[in-house]
Amino acid sequence: MKISQCTAFVAIADTGSFTLAAKALSISQSAVSHAISSLEKSLGVSLMKRSRSGVEFTEIGQRVLEHARTVVHGAEQIRQEAEALRSHRSGTLRIGTSQSFAASLLPRLLTEFCASWPDIGIELHEGTDQEIAEWLGGYTIDVGVVALPKENLSTVPLLQDEMYAVLPPEHALAGRRALGMEELADESFVMPVSGVETMLRTVFRVIGREPRIAYRAHDVNSLLSMVAEGLGITVVPALALPSVLPHPQLRVIPFAPSLTRRLGIGVRTAARCTPAAEAFVATARSLARDGVWSRSSERGRGAVAGGRAAPQNPWRQGDPGSAPAGPGAGVRTAQSRSSACPAMASAS
Repeated sequence: MKISQCTAFVAIADTGSFTLAAKALSISQSAVSHAISSLEKSLGVSLMKRSRSGVEFTEIGQRVLEHARTVVHGAEQIRQEAEALRSHRSGTLRIGTSQSFAASLLPRLLTEFCASWPDIGIELHEGTDQEIAEWLGGYTIDVGVVALPKENLSTVPLLQDEMYAVLPPEHALAGRRALGMEELADESFVMPVSGVETMLRTVFRVIGREPRIAYRAHDVNSLLSMVAEGLGITVVPALALPSVLPHPQLRVIPFAPSLTRRLGIGVRTAARCTPAAEAFVATARSLARDGVWSRSSERGRGAVAGGRAAPQNPWRQGDPGSAPAGPGAGVRTAQSRSSACPAMASAS
């Protein structure tokens, strides 16, 4: 079994086809086919089936894939370590991020990081909080922006992101300047498909209730449009709110006491960071510590909160000892676990 065979196998899983895998690896499709055929022959099992609809992994193929990812990840670590010793900073860094972080804060982070690592290749994987945690565990990505706490990951707290209730203009509570979570207990929710739901369920359980979810939506603009049509209310993190609302009549109202989620960068606990991942974590910590993101966000936040301007900086820098206030006080962030990654361990 060769590393190149594992690399081809993982590429097929990530792209969904032999053709796209070959393109991603900059090799011929016949080379990919030969690699998989040789791998199956050496293992004595069938790993996948090809059909007109694509590639389907066998049961043993799915199990082998996890180990193949480990092999590919280890090979990348070895290569980056060798490159670092030769003072060359190249390779690929795979980053998992939510849509809101990618749109608002990631560009500045990548600008700062790539200034020191100009030759590094960046792969972005957008997904939900749960997906990002799973990708980290399965070596699909190297680092990921996640909501805290995450028990099975090494994490560095970065930011606190304030939550806002979004209501249609004709709603009975639309004129309020602030809301308590108890006031929303009987409302129907259009729920973001993200870590927000887990947080809200925890907060509601503190007051002995469960949120009534009428709809779920991935895209924030679709979410806000559904609220504007009166299909329910929603709760959205400040980072996810567009600087200009698609429906200006919507009411964006803060909670009193404030309700926040905590964001951090995570890596798999059992894995050692590559040099690139370590540098990325250090860059993110530096931006959060210096408040650079906060100053950038002040220029773009213009939502309306209860008929008045929303706070210019609706989210704050996180710190390992802080916790959300109000009914969500039970939503706490665990201290970062120790890690073999120096940039992570220094924040623990």
